[in-house]
Amino acid sequence: MVKKEIVMILSCMLVMIVSCCEGVNQFDYMQVVIQWQPATCSDWYNHNCFRAPDDRFSIHGVWPSLYNGGQPVCSGSPFDVNQISILQPGISEIWPNIATGDNLWLWRHEWDVHGTCTEAFLFDQTRYFSFAMDTYIENNLLFILGNSQITPNGRLYSRDQVYTAIKAKTGKKPAVRCNYNYRDGSVQQLHEITLCYNWNATAFVDCPLNANKCDNNFVWYPWFTTKASSI
Repeated sequence: MVKKEIVMILSCMLVMIVSCCEGVNQFDYMQVVIQWQPATCSDWYNHNCFRAPDDRFSIHGVWPSLYNGGQPVCSGSPFDVNQISILQPGISEIWPNIATGDNLWLWRHEWDVHGTCTEAFLFDQTRYFSFAMDTYIENNLLFILGNSQITPNGRLYSRDQVYTAIKAKTGKKPAVRCNYNYRDGSVQQLHEITLCYNWNATAFVDCPLNANKCDNNFVWYPWFTTKASSI
C-alpha cells in the first residue's frame, strides 16, 4: 500500500513538473526586428531619446515567436557581456540603445527576454547577437527600399509597397510595424521592419499577418521633417 502511494505521489510530481515547464523555450519562427531611429525617438508614448537619432535603421532585437501571436516563455543563462566582446565595435554601431545610450541594458534585455529561448539548441550568446548583425548587414533596408523609390521623405506609402520591395531581395514577405509621431498623432509612421526566419534560422519565411503593427498606409519621416513639424 505504501509503495502504491509513493508511486502515485511521484506521478503527481512528474505531472506538475511537466505542466510547469511545458512550452518553455518553444517557438515557431524568428523575427529580426530592425527599427527606424527617427520613429523610435518621435514615438507618441515615449520620445525622450538621449540625443538626436540618425536617419538610419538599427537593430532592435531577435525575437523567437509563436504563430498565434503570443510570446514564448524563455529561460536560460544570464547575459554575459564577455560573450559578445568579439563583436565590438560593430555591435555598438548597428545595435545601439538609441533611447538612453545604455547599450548594455538593451543587449541584456534582449538576451534575457528573447535570446535565452534559443540557447539550448540553436544559439549561444555570441551567435545570437552575430546572427542579428549578419542579417542587418546582408539586408540593407535603406538601400533595398530606395531601389523601389521608397524613401524617408514624409510621403505616404502602403504595406504592399514595402512587402514587394523587400520580397524582391529576400523572397519572403516581411512585417511592418508603425507608431504615431508625437508631433502629428493623426497618421501612423513607419517604425520597424521585421524579417522572419524559420525556427532554426536557416531560411527566410513569410512573416505572419499578426506580426504587422501597421494600417495599410503610413508615412515614412526623416528626422529633420519630424523636427521641423513642431516649429
